[in-house]
Amino acid sequence: MLYEKKKLLEVKNLSCKRNYKLIFKNISFSLEPGGVIFINGNNGSGKTSLLLALSGILQCEGIKKMSQDQIGYVGHKNALNETETVREYLYFWKNIFSYKYDYNHIVKYFQLKSLLDMQISMLSFGQKKKLSFSRLKMTNTQLWLLDEPVSGLDQKTKLLILKLINQHTENGGGVIITSHQNLNLNKIKNIKRVNID
Repeated sequence: MLYEKKKLLEVKNLSCKRNYKLIFKNISFSLEPGGVIFINGNNGSGKTSLLLALSGILQCEGIKKMSQDQIGYVGHKNALNETETVREYLYFWKNIFSYKYDYNHIVKYFQLKSLLDMQISMLSFGQKKKLSFSRLKMTNTQLWLLDEPVSGLDQKTKLLILKLINQHTENGGGVIITSHQNLNLNKIKNIKRVNID
């Protein structure tokens, strides 16, 4: 598929402090449509803080240019309302994002049909992760920020999410991802690695 050669995100000399402590400094990279940025670093090196800075949740110094205002974010914590049912959750986010399509194809993809009337607190970790990615799918944004997206998942769920990431980049989306695992994103030609010391 052909898409416009523009940068989804450009970062120059990005630095961040939390509680007066320098977390990372002088991070620079750019992300084009169809590309993936892998954020490498040890535990506590600032990988999650970098994603939060890119999303605008954390204040940072430096230059950050984005091609659109909206981003999709899935953190290592799923950020779910545990008292809702799966159906209520999907309906809520469909309205929040003004998602114009029926979400039944998302339900089918993530195999959620039998869970629709179940309370989220009763779901497994992997099922909750599927819900987080269901919300992400409804954002209709090109830029995804993913913090350890397949950590702790069974192989089947992991493959579903990796397939979704591959599909997103094939359609001109871009992904910034942290992971301590070797992800099989073999369809993606434009992968860059950014190290945080």
